[in-house]
Amino acid sequence: MGIGNRKQVKIIPYTSAKNASGSFVETAGTGVNVWATVDSPSGFRAYQNGQTQLGNTRTFMVRFKFDMFPDANWRLMYEGRLWTVTEMRKMNERKFYYLITATSKDV
Repeated sequence: MGIGNRKQVKIIPYTSAKNASGSFVETAGTGVNVWATVDSPSGFRAYQNGQTQLGNTRTFMVRFKFDMFPDANWRLMYEGRLWTVTEMRKMNERKFYYLITATSKDV
């Protein structure tokens, strides 16, 4: 994890609420720009949720500020694609470092 390996990632919180007709609608909150180390080898395969995913899964190592509380309702914007968080865990039990696994359905 060197300084030159970090990329800028925008983290956007999403919330679900019922609209007037009673169906749930997702709304995007205010995004926050952070720096992350992105693991994206070319031509890789990842085993996620009992499926082999080809090329649409990335791992982001992010350091959050103390006033942010990340959860799985957040999405990441990276290289013009919207990434949905599939797994989020602390890295080596460090206080602010999280390892986020995300998938993208965009082409």
